[in-house]
Amino acid sequence: MIVRSPASDSTSGVAGTSRQNALIDTDLGSLLQPFPGWQTEWIHLGPAPASHHGVRVSFGSGTFTALHTSSAGILRGITSGDSVALLTSPPAAAYPRNCSNTIGGDRCLVLGPAAILDLYLPQGGSVMIMALPVPSTNGGSAMAGIGHTQYCELDKAQSDALSRSMDALEEIRTEPISSQTARDAQRRLRELLRPTASMFRDAGPRPYPQRARLQRHLAVIRACEFVDSHLRAPIALVDLCEAAGVSTRALEYGFRDFYDLGPMAYVRNLRLCRVRHDLLDPTHADSVSSAARRWSFTHMGQFSHDYRALFGEMPSKTLAAHQRAAKASPVS
Repeated sequence: MIVRSPASDSTSGVAGTSRQNALIDTDLGSLLQPFPGWQTEWIHLGPAPASHHGVRVSFGSGTFTALHTSSAGILRGITSGDSVALLTSPPAAAYPRNCSNTIGGDRCLVLGPAAILDLYLPQGGSVMIMALPVPSTNGGSAMAGIGHTQYCELDKAQSDALSRSMDALEEIRTEPISSQTARDAQRRLRELLRPTASMFRDAGPRPYPQRARLQRHLAVIRACEFVDSHLRAPIALVDLCEAAGVSTRALEYGFRDFYDLGPMAYVRNLRLCRVRHDLLDPTHADSVSSAARRWSFTHMGQFSHDYRALFGEMPSKTLAAHQRAAKASPVS
């Protein structure tokens, strides 16, 4: 799996790198890496330019992050080797899915150290992430084990604690930082988070039985591994089906279970994200055409059309804006 640090895209409600102090963070790059050492990227799927808002609060040695996106995408990567995490979502019409498994409400995802994350957020989706250092003793908690992934059910006390924390976090994000409402929300949130973290460490959510993975879901994982290894080379649908060992229809259904789009649309969007990453990276951004060809785009007119449809601007504008910002930045 290729993991890249995310480039900051357009944001809504993001007020800079911090609000008041280092304990409260609204920087998009930080929100997509909820705990030090996580290696994650945002794969934008559309159907409109990315627009994120959220906030992360540090408490003791843990963090509590809420991220909302107006457009669909995948938060993909691997957690650090010294952290455990719990992910869920507030009640919503469309819940996030990790490898096609729905999380949200009273259903959550628990990730151990060095665990793989492949979280699809639908359009208008939200995710809450509580990340904690690895406990010194397991204590029977579900939050353990290198590479461990477990889907669990929250009890009423755990669900209520997370809901109250989310409400306080939303007040911090939306209210002026100097307001009494925001100060009260900060105090209330920190009072909530420490006992909430202890509750999860001591008992942990109850695991619920997982159904056997469908063949088409295993095929998606194999196809994505093939794509990661061959993204700079031409890829046809028949190549994906051969690598995954399934029919075209099975692979199509599997990708829609995971990401709500077909396999070739996934390949196209992933390549477009790679191009955008290069255009925003001074070590790669020599020209639009070279960045596009690097990721196997050969028809520049179609590439520009697809890029603008996904990101809301022409690739030349992305490159020019980044170059102006780089020239304006003081040289250290």
